[in-house]
Amino acid sequence: MPKTIATTPSWYWPEGVPRVLGVPPRSVVQLGVDRPAQHDPGRPAVVWGEQTLTAAELAACVAALGADIENSAATPGAVVVCAGASLAGVVAVLGALASGRPSLLVAPGERGSDVVLHDQVLAVAVGDAEGLGALGDVGVPALEVGGQPADGTDEQCLAGTDVPGDGSVSWRSGDELGAPSVRLAGRSGPVWHSQRSLLAGALALRAFVSPSAGSSWLTLASPCTWDGLCGVVTALVSGVTLLAARPGDEGRDVYERHGPQWTVSSLALAADSWSGSGRRRGRAAERWILAGVDGPFDPDERRAVAAAAGADVLTMFGLAETGPMLASHPSWYLDESVGIPVPNMHVVPADPDTGEPVDAMWELLDRAMVSVWGPSLAVGGVEPGPGEPLGRRFATGVLAASDPNGMLYLVDE
Repeated sequence: MPKTIATTPSWYWPEGVPRVLGVPPRSVVQLGVDRPAQHDPGRPAVVWGEQTLTAAELAACVAALGADIENSAATPGAVVVCAGASLAGVVAVLGALASGRPSLLVAPGERGSDVVLHDQVLAVAVGDAEGLGALGDVGVPALEVGGQPADGTDEQCLAGTDVPGDGSVSWRSGDELGAPSVRLAGRSGPVWHSQRSLLAGALALRAFVSPSAGSSWLTLASPCTWDGLCGVVTALVSGVTLLAARPGDEGRDVYERHGPQWTVSSLALAADSWSGSGRRRGRAAERWILAGVDGPFDPDERRAVAAAAGADVLTMFGLAETGPMLASHPSWYLDESVGIPVPNMHVVPADPDTGEPVDAMWELLDRAMVSVWGPSLAVGGVEPGPGEPLGRRFATGVLAASDPNGMLYLVDE
């Protein structure tokens, strides 16, 4: 048995969840947009407020925007995408991916463009009204998805573009699905993900939570953040209806009106959305909130969200550098524990001082740093440089301890 598996907590594992799964040689758009459009074109794919795009309509919009990006960019360079949790934001990110250009994702009001746009040559900016307003003037053509182009012409950015007959757009980087494709704000600087690493994180999360056919999946985070993007891609490759909503009153209203099986949000945004709502609801069967954390968290905050939302709150530990690493499973979880490794994620204890692996099982250690390796790890960052691998392992800097059943607890230093 490989050492990385042997030192991963394994006393408890959910029935029916694979420990290891493959990542097909497809792009995000091919697997999450084009394929559903071919197999079930009339299914609602994305819902935002009163707006709905079927799978076929989403594929057509994404293909059209991908072509618009190419037509608007007179010079080589990257496309910067800035958008909130909206239908236009989902289309903007997917259209950028479809264009084949490197995509720099910036969430409105989060981190700032100076982090992600560092040393990049820009060709075009894309986003929703909120995003482009927050981004400001970056000196390149701007396409507002669903609105008027920045040059004031009458042509809609999603109209007047020739769309291939099958509603698909080809991935323009050949077979280089492992090449840097999307740049996100990470913990200590921007990081690059490839099409493969994005799919790997989404497929692992899909296998872990197993959303039911015909269900809906609500995301409260901007698709320009790692957890928002992971939530969007997971919903699309799962073939469920994606509900997009901003956190707060809007997100809570969508949650109550549509009753999604899964809601994906950071724990902080979930607490924001349900704090002060005054509701104490009974728990709904088959309804969960997957709350992201990036370090130790308050279990009382988790319980408060669960009580107000009437759903079980399951935690997920992940970073832009790694994708999802640890998560709670509906079959068995503890409020104080962050959970167990998701499929394909090798979680190895490391020395808190050096970050080097410790040759011992988690259960034998008082605490250790979480270090991980898996196909969802970012393919590069500012250090060592864009396009260069971060290495086979990533030391998170976060400490954890294990109980006798293999459940991990994120702890303070």
